[in-house]
Amino acid sequence: MRAGEKLTGMFVHLRDPAVCESLGRLGFDTLCVEGEHTAMGPETIERLVSAVEHTPAAALVRVAGNDPSAIACALDAGAQGVVVPRVSSAAEAMAAVQAARLPPVGLRGLGPSRAAAHGTDIPGYQRRANDELLLAIMVETRQALEELDELVAVDGVDLVFVGPGDLASSLGIEDPRSPELRDAIVDVLARAREAGRLTGMFAATPEDAVRWHASGVNLVFLGSDMMWLTRAAAIALGDVRQAPANGATQG
Repeated sequence: MRAGEKLTGMFVHLRDPAVCESLGRLGFDTLCVEGEHTAMGPETIERLVSAVEHTPAAALVRVAGNDPSAIACALDAGAQGVVVPRVSSAAEAMAAVQAARLPPVGLRGLGPSRAAAHGTDIPGYQRRANDELLLAIMVETRQALEELDELVAVDGVDLVFVGPGDLASSLGIEDPRSPELRDAIVDVLARAREAGRLTGMFAATPEDAVRWHASGVNLVFLGSDMMWLTRAAAIALGDVRQAPANGATQG
């Protein structure tokens, strides 16, 4: 992304590793295991991260919250980065940096985790982790907008990701296509770029994903596996229901 490449990912809600293996081989640049809006525990997250590693895609984890234990567990599982939700101030951004980075940058503990090859590569992991792991923070509250300049200036944050649904809710906006919401999002992305941060955005449709990439967004998550499963199933069922009765075949 630093070199200008635009990446496309997807959230993973389903807990079967085969889903990660299948999606990862389709050509997605990254898959983000959904630890916030699911009931996944650390064991499931580790299994899914491992499954993504068997594909060309990079494994990210959206953790349940800005909690040091959740962030450490995801990174120890082998994730190549974390997406931290509901970061609303510079202090909260710094807390995420402290949790995600090893000393001397942060406070994250180092041990014989899967990320460090179960203890056989601790020195190597220690040398590369701070430089290679992606820390993305999500801007999705009114408070984050009010404190944005200080928030995006925090060293150690790599990427600022906008959560449009929660941001709309926090601002009291019901229409996801509202000009007010879009203006707020565009402003966040511009100010993040000015601060030298990469940018990320959620897109509900391919058309939205293309538009956000064209506007300069570095990483776009194109919905989730559950979302596309539901949409495709609904379309297929609708085609069956709407088919003329005389078009049925004899069984």
